Amino acid sequence: MEEKTRMRLKCDLHLHTKEDQRHQLQYSAEDLIDAAAGHGYEVISITNHNIVTYSQYLADYAKERGVLLIPGVEATVMGKHVLLYGVDGMDEKWDRLTFFDLKRLHSRGVFVVAPHPFYPNYNCLGNLLNRFSGLFDAVEFSHLYTRKVNFNSKAQKFASSKNMPIMGLSDAHSLKQLDYTYTIIDAEWDQESIFQAIRDHRTTIVTRPARLYTSSLVGIQLLATFLMLQLFR
Repeated sequence: MEEKTRMRLKCDLHLHTKEDQRHQLQYSAEDLIDAAAGHGYEVISITNHNIVTYSQYLADYAKERGVLLIPGVEATVMGKHVLLYGVDGMDEKWDRLTFFDLKRLHSRGVFVVAPHPFYPNYNCLGNLLNRFSGLFDAVEFSHLYTRKVNFNSKAQKFASSKNMPIMGLSDAHSLKQLDYTYTIIDAEWDQESIFQAIRDHRTTIVTRPARLYTSSLVGIQLLATFLMLQLFR
């Protein structure tokens, strides 16, 4: 039997595209895949809010460019954002999950990550992460920080206290946000190997502070979109 070869894979598993109904982004899933391939990424996941942006067409499109596309979604669990992976073909109400649903999905093999858990936002998990820590496989180190302000510090301390993996992810809402924070994973080039490598802490975070101008501009755009959506609901 041929032995699989592990590689050091450049990965970003928290990315958004214009298929995301929560935001009015200008670039498509294909545009993102092209940009990621151009930056040398070998593994990505499109994690739009409450919708799975994944198909065989997109998986093949990514593979032709040397990129493994993992099906993912940024779901809403009791009003809080949670990253879920390995969700292809699942029929769920991603915008209204409970922690009981999360437990059920996790038991089915869904890989669960806590995004930006301690950022000062209403949709971040905060202390709920400690309460339900057994349902999470990893914690996110978000790219959105500066040298003076870094809300990832509490996530790092939490992950260390629980011996939980921590992953560098971009949460990119603009192609300009690519390549500031990502993770190198020591794994075979397939989904389950990558999940197991993360669980085994075979990861390295590569990061540098976000550009204040780009991040501020993206933040203003996202806030404006959110307010408009609330106004016309």
